[in-house]
Amino acid sequence: MHDARSVANRLISLAHDAPRKITPMQAMKLVYFCHAWMLALLHEPLIEQPIEAWRYGPVVPEVYRSLRRYGGEPVSRLIPGLPDEAFDENEEAIITQVSEKYGVLSGGRLSAMTHAPGTPWHTIWKRYGRNAVIPDPLIEEYYERLARDRNG
Repeated sequence: MHDARSVANRLISLAHDAPRKITPMQAMKLVYFCHAWMLALLHEPLIEQPIEAWRYGPVVPEVYRSLRRYGGEPVSRLIPGLPDEAFDENEEAIITQVSEKYGVLSGGRLSAMTHAPGTPWHTIWKRYGRNAVIPDPLIEEYYERLARDRNG
């Protein structure tokens, strides 16, 4: 498992290489989608920190705190002070695919996707409210079902 901020940094690097802009909200939602698809496809968590249900969707508080200074503006630099983490081939593939598929969507659109009825965020928000942890098994089950529905 990795620090969620290292995943955010990889996503920021991929966006800058594309080149396209990435806002803090996009980065936070993309970290969530990377973790979700890792759980669904490989049955392993990608990040070590818990994901919480915040007003605008799933958030890893450490990623939020690291990027909040940008507000709604594009992130211009990597999050400093993190060890250089290597991602294995499967992790890198998922991060890259999430970046390519979802990275072109606005933060608002990504947030709306996580708010749909039946999503893990929606389930936890309605049941427990603000800042409740969204459990990995709930995320895994939901995204496994999405993968099956797309492939079956």
